[in-house]
Amino acid sequence: MMRKGRKRQRRQQPAQSALSPLVAAPNPLVPAEFPELVFGLVGPAGADRSMVIEILTKELSALNYRTHVVRLSKMIEKFFGRSYDSIGEDERIGKLMDDGTKIRETTQRGDAVVLLAIAEIRRVREQEFKNKPEKIGYILDSLKHPGEIATLRNVYGQGFQAVSIYSPRDIRVNALAKRIAQSRHVRADGARAKAESLIERDEEEEGKKLGQDVKEAFPEADFFVDGRTRKKMEETKRFVELIFSHPFHTPTVDEYGMYHARSAALRSADLGRQVGAVIATKDGDIIAVGCNEVPKAGGGLYWPGGDEDHRDFQRGNDASVEQREQILAELLNRFRDSGWLAERFRRKSIKDLVQLLLYGAESKVIAKTQILDLLEYGRSVHAEMAALMDAARRGVPVRDATMYCTTFPCHMCTRHIIAAGIDRIVYIEPYPKSRARELYGDSICVDQSAPVKGKVNFDPFVGVAPRQYLRLFEFGVTRKDERGKAIDWKKRGPKPRISRFRNTYQDIETTIVSDVIPVMMKQLGVNENSFPTHSKQGG
Repeated sequence: MMRKGRKRQRRQQPAQSALSPLVAAPNPLVPAEFPELVFGLVGPAGADRSMVIEILTKELSALNYRTHVVRLSKMIEKFFGRSYDSIGEDERIGKLMDDGTKIRETTQRGDAVVLLAIAEIRRVREQEFKNKPEKIGYILDSLKHPGEIATLRNVYGQGFQAVSIYSPRDIRVNALAKRIAQSRHVRADGARAKAESLIERDEEEEGKKLGQDVKEAFPEADFFVDGRTRKKMEETKRFVELIFSHPFHTPTVDEYGMYHARSAALRSADLGRQVGAVIATKDGDIIAVGCNEVPKAGGGLYWPGGDEDHRDFQRGNDASVEQREQILAELLNRFRDSGWLAERFRRKSIKDLVQLLLYGAESKVIAKTQILDLLEYGRSVHAEMAALMDAARRGVPVRDATMYCTTFPCHMCTRHIIAAGIDRIVYIEPYPKSRARELYGDSICVDQSAPVKGKVNFDPFVGVAPRQYLRLFEFGVTRKDERGKAIDWKKRGPKPRISRFRNTYQDIETTIVSDVIPVMMKQLGVNENSFPTHSKQGG
């Protein structure tokens, strides 16, 4: 009997040994404890991105993360197999803009350039970090199109953070002019016009949907940093610590106000956009809230679920668009009656001409003209006006208060903001239709290097974006020990708040490298040896 038992035991041992490697293998459903992080910088031309990169690198290193900077300009040069290092700075930037736009327009992808950066991340992980995807931070310098941010979020999820660097235009122009002058060995004042031109193109390329578009990419950030001084840029450290679960970083007054403005915006069912506004005291106490929505009799705005709902989507149309069509029809009718219309258009109906100019083949004729920017015929109360009316209806004074707006105020709202005595405006998104600066330059100050007394200062928002507010400030970790003592964050061992499964984003990277980039290379006639795929590099 004992012999049989021994035999049975010996038979079981090999099976147990064969299973042991499977037991020791990492569980694919358990997220990485110290996952890879990707930071994408959105820095307008002339902004000091190098200092933000330095601070990010330093802070990640303090948390035992290695870093690698991926410069998208170098990826563009590598893709085309050329270098612009030996030419003047203005020419170098201009050629890189040309190449970036060429890649996007030829492929019809707003994210095309950042796909090259994703390929580089994969190469660096394989070749330099030996396929160990933990405790690594990649810094992408820099993003120029909102499509790039959207794709990075889709690929890396919570592991991607967009960081936008604000710097006043005059500071950026001076900095870029100095760099151009040094590269050309001329005086800085002689390079100023070139700097102005490049900065304008960087913000938005006229008439090119897939051109440089920093103006639209900038407000998509997860964190906004003030790039005016080293001290202000050091706030990037706080953002990194929040990502690593720092339990005692709480919202600033501006972060608190802007989050509530964004929350108010979500109430709007406007057919064009959602805008929110909050009026707060200097101490952050919220005193009035508004969003862009249709007003109702008796005061306030329509809510869903009421006895009546006459918001625009219920009516089925945007009144301002209807009025724009009517104005254009009147003009065209006058032009035809006066003989001002070209012969080829005279036989068409006015209705057909309106459709042709607004939505058809001739739309470029009036694209970006002020007739398309008319604001006063919409039925919705603008968010800023709604907030002011909210305060007025309840008898709450707003003099010397701060207004937080998700979007830069239009010129109509600006005049009421000035008249109400609002002291400061904080905004995120630009609003190209606004003529506030031109019409009220005597009373407001926009994009200033420092606050101006006696004027309403319009300040771009700085801090944690509303999109990250809940995730980064939510009580996610223990703040005290069993004795009720506040914990020491550093001693406990900082860990990122995010959860990431490696196989998901790495599989997407592989698809981009093996399937998408080769197609891009064919479309642009690029030699595959200039930007080899990783499988051919031995990865």
